[in-house]
Amino acid sequence: MLVARLLELDAAGALTTAHVRAGAQVGGVNVRTVWRWLDAARTEGRMERRPRARLELSDQMWEVLAQAGGNVAALHRHLKAAGGEVPSLASLHRVVRRDLEAGRVLPDRAVVRRERDEQQTR
Repeated sequence: MLVARLLELDAAGALTTAHVRAGAQVGGVNVRTVWRWLDAARTEGRMERRPRARLELSDQMWEVLAQAGGNVAALHRHLKAAGGEVPSLASLHRVVRRDLEAGRVLPDRAVVRRERDEQQTR
């Protein structure tokens, strides 16, 4: 909201340093931060935060985790055996905890095996 209002002032040619200082004080940030926000809005066209890159587990990884009974270390060993770039064990623990707290349900081990067997027989 702050950046949008300052951009309106800028478009009208009325933006001053005093406006930016007042916005920084209201926002509780440094004046340079507000100038960077304005620059990002002008050049990139975004007024919200840049989305942070975060680790996501694929459905296949969740199946491996379910087959291991929720054992994150087993998932980590599986990923290492598969090769490629593997996140740290601590990162995997964090991602699993975050997703479980957000409402993701770890499927029952027997259900995952049954579904996998059904897909293989098709």
